[in-house]
Amino acid sequence: MTSSRPTNDSSVDPDSAAAAWLAKLQGGSADRRGLDAWLAQSAANREAWARVQRLWAGFALVEDDPAVAALRREAHLAMQTARPRLIDQPWLRRAVAASAAVVLMGGALGGWFRLSPAARPGASPAQTFTTAVGQRASYRLADGSIITLNTDSKVEVGGWGRERPVRLARGQAYFQVAKDARRPFIVSAGQDRVTAVGTAFDVRVDSERLAVTLVEGRVRIVGPTPHGERTVEMTAGSQLVADAQTNWQVSEVDTAQAASWLRGQLVFDGQPLSAVVAEMNRFSARKLRIADPALARTPISGVFRTGEVDAFARALQGYGLARVSGPTDREVALVRP
Repeated sequence: MTSSRPTNDSSVDPDSAAAAWLAKLQGGSADRRGLDAWLAQSAANREAWARVQRLWAGFALVEDDPAVAALRREAHLAMQTARPRLIDQPWLRRAVAASAAVVLMGGALGGWFRLSPAARPGASPAQTFTTAVGQRASYRLADGSIITLNTDSKVEVGGWGRERPVRLARGQAYFQVAKDARRPFIVSAGQDRVTAVGTAFDVRVDSERLAVTLVEGRVRIVGPTPHGERTVEMTAGSQLVADAQTNWQVSEVDTAQAASWLRGQLVFDGQPLSAVVAEMNRFSARKLRIADPALARTPISGVFRTGEVDAFARALQGYGLARVSGPTDREVALVRP
């Protein structure tokens, strides 16, 4: 069988080899030991690998782009040859040299990354990022800030100038804001605005509720209340909740628990089953349903994986808290044990 690893030939320039390793690794067709061996060969290889990782980190997710599709087909054909000289393909050299072509990406985000020559601070185009039900995805913006979207979420990044405006249209997002004191990072959600300079915070929008959880740094929130416009300065470890009547409440929270979704987990500590089911259902097209109203107030504590409704139902059944009745492709009904 012909090896499909990028070559370790020292005559090949490190940048091209690094791009090939990234493409193969992201595509799932290269082993980590081979990469480690190549990295151990020289400091130049390690520096090239660091450069190509920074390049990849700056790429923005795009969907249904004809240019991406064309490069994807070209890359696929190149990989089918499974030759060690894969890194000499022109498309792969252009990915490193021009910093604007496409590097192969594999499955987790279901998309492709591209670095646009226009994606520089002060010249950022408007962008929209979305996730489907059950999907979680991270995007690096032109200034180095990172937005991680939770399930079924949408964020719009406006044209940047003296400010860095972002709008959370639905769902939930975690913002890791790059420091830039001259240009505040402003997240709008409904009628409220969250302003940050360099910090990390979570914003969630539900039909009748807004929650802002500050993990580190400081943020300022401005928005309407029944008594006029109000401004609140938040510190790390606090959470602001605003309801449909624009009443605000700030309290201390466990930020690790609040941000557990970033790890694909949901942590509950005595919440009623009705609230837990509603939260679990956000991450799955197959829904849990409480068929017996008497179960709704049952307190639930534990750590569960997002999207795994069957495992959650089995846990309830195993602890004698509920019983599964007539599961279908669309739902899992919970009744009294």
